[in-house]
Amino acid sequence: HAISGFNNAGFIAFKDESGLEAFQSDGAVIGILAALIFLGAISYGVIIDVAQHRRFKLLGLNTKLILTFIPIMLLLGAGLFLLFEYSNPDTLGALPVSQKLTTSMFEAVNYTAGFSTIDYAEANQGTGFIMSALMFVGGASASVAGGIKINTLAVVMVAVASTIQGRAHASAYGREIPDEQVKRALTVGSISLGMLFLVILFLTMSNTTFDFLSLIFESVSAFSTVGLTTGITPDLSEWGHVVLVVAMFVGRIGPFTLVIALAQNSETGRYRYAEEHVTIG
Repeated sequence: HAISGFNNAGFIAFKDESGLEAFQSDGAVIGILAALIFLGAISYGVIIDVAQHRRFKLLGLNTKLILTFIPIMLLLGAGLFLLFEYSNPDTLGALPVSQKLTTSMFEAVNYTAGFSTIDYAEANQGTGFIMSALMFVGGASASVAGGIKINTLAVVMVAVASTIQGRAHASAYGREIPDEQVKRALTVGSISLGMLFLVILFLTMSNTTFDFLSLIFESVSAFSTVGLTTGITPDLSEWGHVVLVVAMFVGRIGPFTLVIALAQNSETGRYRYAEEHVTIG
C-alpha cells in the first residue's frame, strides 16, 4: 500500500470491500499514506529542487508554482469536503470533530491516488462535483498523477491574473512565462475538456439509468486515471466499460502526447499575418 500510495495507483490488497474505511480512525496509516501520495503527486523534479535549494526564493519558477497551487487546492478541497459532508451521517456525520478534519484532509490529498476512507455513493452531490474538479486538474507535470496537471492550471491562472492587471505577458515571482507556454497550457486544457465532454456524452448515452453526476464522476476519475468511484462501475453496460477503458488510455497518453507534439512543432514562422481585433465577451 505504501508503493501504491507513492505511485498514486490506489490499489488495495484487502478482501474487505470497505477498503481503507477500516483505517479511518488510524491517524498513523492515513498520515503516512497522505504524505506518500503528496510526494508522488508533486513530481521527482520538485523534490530534487527543494532538496538542493531548500529556501523558497531559490527554487525554480516551476517548483514555486506547484508548491503554491497544490496547497491551495488541498485546503480548498478539504474545506469544501468538510462543509458538504460535516453533517452527513453516512460519511463524516458520526465522527468526532478531529477525525472529520483528518478524513477531509486525506480525501483532499487523495484526489490523485484513488484511495478512499468513505463511500462516495453516500456523499453529497457537492462533494462529487468538487472531487471531479480536483481530479480533472490532477498532480504536477512529470509526476505519477494524472489529469491536465497543476502546472497547466497554474500557467492559465497566472496568465488570467496578468491580463486583469494589465500586463502584456504572464509573469509570477519575478519571472515571465513565455507566450508559447501559455498557448500550450490553454491548448492542453481546452482539448482535454473536449475529450472529457465526449467521454461523458458516450457514457451517458450507453447508461441512461444512472445519475448524471455519478456518470460525470466516473468519467473524470477514468480520464484522470484516479480510480475513485461511486460504486456504479460494475453495473455499467458493456459499452460503458469500453468507454471508461478508452478514457483511461486517452487520459494517460493523450495530454502527454499532445504536449510533446506541441513542443516539437513550436517553430517560429518566417512571416505573420496582419492583425485584426475581434469582439471578446
